Amino acid sequence: MTLWKKLTALALCGTLVVSMGACGRKKPEQDEIEIEPVEDTEEMEPAEETEIVSDLEAAISWWTYPVFVQEEGQEDGTYEQTLIQEFNKKYPNIRVNLRVLDYTQGPDEIQGLIDGEGLELPDVLLDEPGRINSYAQQGVLASLDSMFTEEMTSDVVSEGILSACRNSGAYVMYPFSASNYVMAFNRYMIEGSGAIEVMNREGACTWTTEDFEQVMERLDNSGFNGGILYCSGIAGDYASRSFVTNLYDGSLMNEDKSAYTVNSEANQQALAKIKEWVDKGWVLNGSGSSGADAVSAFVNGENSFCMLWSLPQALANAEALAENEVEVVVMPYPSADGVPQLEYMLNGFCMFQTEDEKREEAARYLIDFLCNDESVAVENVIRSGGFPVRTSMGDVYGGNEEALLYEALLPYSGTYYNKVEGFEEMRVYWYQMLAEILNGEYSVQDSTESFVEYANKTLLPKEEEE
Repeated sequence: MTLWKKLTALALCGTLVVSMGACGRKKPEQDEIEIEPVEDTEEMEPAEETEIVSDLEAAISWWTYPVFVQEEGQEDGTYEQTLIQEFNKKYPNIRVNLRVLDYTQGPDEIQGLIDGEGLELPDVLLDEPGRINSYAQQGVLASLDSMFTEEMTSDVVSEGILSACRNSGAYVMYPFSASNYVMAFNRYMIEGSGAIEVMNREGACTWTTEDFEQVMERLDNSGFNGGILYCSGIAGDYASRSFVTNLYDGSLMNEDKSAYTVNSEANQQALAKIKEWVDKGWVLNGSGSSGADAVSAFVNGENSFCMLWSLPQALANAEALAENEVEVVVMPYPSADGVPQLEYMLNGFCMFQTEDEKREEAARYLIDFLCNDESVAVENVIRSGGFPVRTSMGDVYGGNEEALLYEALLPYSGTYYNKVEGFEEMRVYWYQMLAEILNGEYSVQDSTESFVEYANKTLLPKEEEE
């Protein structure tokens, strides 16, 4: 069984875990799980003796959200415990206490500890850049600069990913896997309309806005529905932002992230073009539709494309896609110059400050082991539902065509905006602006100017960014 097929075989359990990172949902009746270290089992015995890397003595805590896919029937934390066992073969005197959090209560609990309520913070946390950045802004994270060697940074696939790991110029998150958000097309419809003839199917499959317009015209001429530009809620809004800002090479914010630039000439041109497509029926008005509605319509075979897609979406909907005989063709968002800037999911580790130097050293050993040790690093990437952020790790999915496309797109990972102050409030203004434009309530210029006025108020007077 290939690694890609292995991940797919775990979809029933794993996609629920992977998807929760994006939607923040909690599995029914699941509370935080505390798991004490266990002794090595015969199954985990290495074929040959493992070299001890360090005899450092320390006790540290590792808290994690259910990022890793478990084997079918195993509870969250089971796989993580085997990682600790492997770690202890090289660091036998470092005791690692594992705790699995859920996405509903976990963030509030950690924030409560930062605010001085209850026990001490964990030494190591596996999370995403948005929350990690908020902890860094509160001054409770240790610097990981020493781990970002020249060899490591030159190996990371994108400067955008490195930037997501920094706060105020210091590295506070160590990344290990990522996956871009993309578009999905119905193969039967793009082949039946001849649209696939103008779609680049080589390498990263990048394409232009002009190509995309031709594809929509062919689909419409053949009687196929377009895709929904949804904006009735903030869920999945990253996809609509990628779609809009890439069309004419615009951006959400200026370079230092001190102001929003949705009212730029490039973005106004994109939104005016989208309104034109909606009026023609090539793009469906989603002012009353959610991201989930858009995905459902595509999975059911009703629409020719979906603007909201990712590897977790593919796995979560694999059974329904098969039942509806929908074969997916993945494409990046089109752009004027054919070089997109994509939003993405990123997984990584941070380390909370402590006055104990041995604990900090032990925490760094654990992070380095989980991300870089050849005995576990590849499997960790696969079980996270993502792809390596380091080019030297190579193809971890055994040549699977769809996986290779996702990997080829990682160098196009753009700026990570989610860690900007007031981002959550801005998201509401974003979908309100889209609805106004799609429904013709206000002009593109008036709507974008209003968005920028209110979105800029969510920012700090001086943004603390690198």
